[in-house]
Formats: sequence, structure tokens, C-alpha cells
Amino acid sequence: MIRNLGLALLSLVLALAVCEGLLRVFGSGVLPRPDLYVDDPDTGKRMRPGWTGDEFEAPVAINSKGLRNPEIPYEKPPGTYRILALGDSWTFGFRMKEPDAYPRQLERLLRADAAARGDSRRIEVINTGVVGYSTDQEAAFLAKEGWKYQPDLVLVSFYPVNDTHNKLYKYKRRAELRALHPWLLDLYEFPKKLYLRQFIKGARRTLKQKIGALRVRLAHAFGYQDKGGRALVEDDWTRDYRKGARGWEAVRTAFDDIAAQAKAKQVPVLVVLLPDTQDLVRYHERYHPKIAPMVAGAASEAGLAFFDLEPTFQPWQGKEEEVCYKRQRHPNAMGYGVIAKAVAAEIESRYLNPGSEPQPRAAR
Repeated sequence: MIRNLGLALLSLVLALAVCEGLLRVFGSGVLPRPDLYVDDPDTGKRMRPGWTGDEFEAPVAINSKGLRNPEIPYEKPPGTYRILALGDSWTFGFRMKEPDAYPRQLERLLRADAAARGDSRRIEVINTGVVGYSTDQEAAFLAKEGWKYQPDLVLVSFYPVNDTHNKLYKYKRRAELRALHPWLLDLYEFPKKLYLRQFIKGARRTLKQKIGALRVRLAHAFGYQDKGGRALVEDDWTRDYRKGARGWEAVRTAFDDIAAQAKAKQVPVLVVLLPDTQDLVRYHERYHPKIAPMVAGAASEAGLAFFDLEPTFQPWQGKEEEVCYKRQRHPNAMGYGVIAKAVAAEIESRYLNPGSEPQPRAAR
């Protein structure tokens, strides 16, 4: 039995080696392009500087500093008011063209309003969103890179569905291996360099996207429930919202970290609580009452300003298709515009034109 097991294992290794060799020789047409992401020792991953291509069903261009943003220098020109937008795929502008992402829409709104009231300052909004970032990664990015842009205001866009997914801790393992010996890290990361792994990763990503789209169509066709009454679109994502949960405690720690950095730089921070637009009724009735007080409380304890977008999206309860991208998680261009308009009004009343009344949050 041991001999047969050994032969089976050897056969598997040889088969994988043959596949790897064939991909290296003939795989130029089937291998995915260089990944959008590169490893980063501080944040876990960054976007590849200069990368261009179609990703997430939309054209994506990454500038020389690794941001989905027009080229912009670190040095802030005189007479400029800069806003640094931290966040994940919602800030990045998932499935949207870059001008439709909410930071760019926000910039246009703020510039137009500034011109209308005679404010001569040039307003810039820098999109630093990275798909998949959690709040602790955003705090790490701010410390390493964000302050180089000399922002006057930092926006922390908090997406409650998955921003409690504490991802930075995984990358600490690599730092520990590097500290022991660089060769150990090279050995640990060797599989990432295999063509076979790149091919499987690309195929898996494509399959995951198709399955996700299929689940949404099934959920819509069957009234969002299977025969057992369980939501097909998702399970309850609020499990991490409890004291002591690793993900929730990571959020609180990240808020404290961001607040300490901002205090040292004497720059205000505004935490923006994004909604779950896939089902605004369920979010309003079940999830928001649980998570909003916790996020608001954590921001307050850290000394950060807080703005909740849930009231802004109430007019679209039951009409999610108007603000969602094909009934999926992320907003469409109009949904990002709703966010931009509400955040612009909040920024103007708090920071750009203190004392003014904010604009109505929900305008159809």
C-alpha cells in the first residue's frame, strides 16, 4: 500500500511537472496577463504601477504610483484642497469606468460647488481604493503612502459587508518568515511563480465571477429564497459584529491607528458607512440597526467623524436595480453618483463651508 501510494504521488508530481512545462512552452495564449496586484510587505498587496487592461468588466488603468487615479504628484500645489479617499472596491469603482467611480464624481461635484460660491481653491480627490482591502490594510496604506500626498481631509469608506475581513494578519506570516531567513519566504512563495498556478488562479477567478452572477439570477428568479427559506444571495454577513470577534476588533484597531496618524498630521478624518445596496430593505430592517451603532461608536471612540449613507439610499428600497449593477453587490454609475452627492454635501457643510446647511441627502 505504501509503495502504491508513493507511485501515485510520484505520478501526480510528474503530471503536474508536464503541465507546467507545456504551459511554459505553449501557454502564452492561455495564461492570464500579469496580475493587477503585486505583493507589498506593509499592506499585503498593491496595484501594479502602469498596469492597463480590462478587469472586472471595465477598462482599468493604474498610474505610476499604483492608484486608479490620473497621474498626480505627491507635492500639493499651492491653493489646493486635497481629499484622500481610502477604501476597497466601492472606492476603486468596481465594474465602472474610472470617471464614474465615486471619488471622481465627488471631485467634479465639489469643484462645481466651489466655483459657484467663489471658492478659488482647486479641489482634488485622490482615489486610493483597492479591490479587497479591509480597514486595517487601508490604515497601513495611509501610514506608508497616503500622507505623501499631503491631504487636507481623509475619507475612510467603510463597506460593512466585508470590511471586517481581517486580511492583513495573513501577510504577517510572510514577514515572520522573512525575518527568519529570506530563503524561507522564497520557498513559501515559490508556488506563486508556477505557470500552472497562474492558469488555475485565472480560471478560478473567471468561474467565481460566473457562479456569482448565476446565484444573483437564481435569487432574483426565486424571490431571493430557496425551498428552505434561506437567502440565495448571501448568508447573514453580520456575524463578525460582536465584541471580541477578530474581524471586528481589527476594525476598531484600524480606526484607532488612522486616528493616531491623523492627529499627528492634524488632518480631519471622515468615516463614511456605505450601505448594502443589494437588498436595501433587508439592510434597513435587519442589518443596519445592528451594525450602524457599532461602527459609529468605534469611530467616535477613536475620535473620528462619522457619516451614515443609509438614509440617503432609503428612496431606493425595493428599487435596487436603479442604483445597483445588475442586481449585484456594487452600485452602478448612478449609485456611485448618489454616494458622491451625499458625501459632497457632508464635506461642504463640515469642512469646506462650515456652518452651511448640508444639501438634501436623497434626491431622485
